[in-house]
Amino acid sequence: MRVALVLNGASGALLGQAPATIVDRFERLLAAGGAEARVAVAEGPALDLAIDAALASDAQAILIGGGDGTLIAAAERLLPENRIGPARPLGILPLGTANLLARDLGIPLTPEAAVPALLSGTTRRIDVAVVNGRIFLNSSLLGVAPLMVQQRERMRRRRGPLKWLLLARAFFRALDRTPRLHVVLQAEGRPMRLVTRTLAVSNNPLAEGFAAIHSRTALDGGQLGVYAARLERRVDLWRILARVVAGTWQHDPATAALIARRVNVVARRRHLWVANDGENHLLAMPLRYRILPRALTVLVPRSGTDRPES
Repeated sequence: MRVALVLNGASGALLGQAPATIVDRFERLLAAGGAEARVAVAEGPALDLAIDAALASDAQAILIGGGDGTLIAAAERLLPENRIGPARPLGILPLGTANLLARDLGIPLTPEAAVPALLSGTTRRIDVAVVNGRIFLNSSLLGVAPLMVQQRERMRRRRGPLKWLLLARAFFRALDRTPRLHVVLQAEGRPMRLVTRTLAVSNNPLAEGFAAIHSRTALDGGQLGVYAARLERRVDLWRILARVVAGTWQHDPATAALIARRVNVVARRRHLWVANDGENHLLAMPLRYRILPRALTVLVPRSGTDRPES
C-alpha cells in the first residue's frame, strides 16, 4: 500500500523531538507494515501545505498523526464535496491528549500498535457534523470551553503534573468569570430556552456509563447530541463532575439534553466563540448544526469477525 503520512510536530507526543528523528521512526514503522511511505512533519500554516501535498500524491491512503484538532484539515479535504482526485480513506495516528475519535474507532493509542493495526485494517464510513460551514468529528463546545482552549495553547510547551493543576485552576476561574449564555435551542420544531455557562453539541449522542472520557453511542447514527448544564452554585459543578465520572450525569436535574438531526442555537449576541474539536472559531449567530451522514471514510483495525473485502 502507498501511504502518505503527515505528522503535526506540535502534538503532545512529538514535542521536543527533531523532525528527522520523527520521520525516521515512522518510516521504519510503515516499512515494517509493508507500506511504501512518504512521511512529512509540519507545524502551524505549514501543516495545511503538507496535507495538500499528501492529497496531491498517488497515495492510496492518507494518514494523519496528531490530536483531534489536527484531523479536521484532512477530513475537510476528503469529504465528497471538497475532494480533488480519487476517494481515499483517512487513517488516524493518535498523538494528542484525549484522542477521542481514535478511542471511539478502537485504534491503539501508541504508534507502534496503531500503524500495523491500520495497515492491516479495513474501512468504515462515519458521520461528520457541521456548524456554520465548520466541520467537527467529536464535539462543538460553547461557553467555558473556548477559554480553556486559549489557556491550553498558552501552556502547550509545559510538561508534568503542574500543567494539569494550572489548567484545573484556570477552569474554575473561567467558570466563575464566564458570562451566562442565554440561548434558545431550535430542534425538530421544539424550542428550548436555556441559561448556561457551558453547552456541548456532539457528533452522535454520548453513551452513558462509568468513564472519565465518554464514548458515543454510534459514529454513523446520523444524529446530534445536545447537552447543557445549569450551574447556579459551585456545588452544582462538583455534583455534575462526580456524575460525569460515574456515568449518570445525563440524569442530573441541572443537565438538559436532547437528540436531533438539526439544531439551531439562537442568542442575542452577534457572534459566539465555538471550540470545534479543540479549535476555536468566532461564528456569527445563529449557529446552525447539522449532520453529514457517513460522509468520511476512515481506516480502522480489523476485528476478529471482519472478512477481507472482495
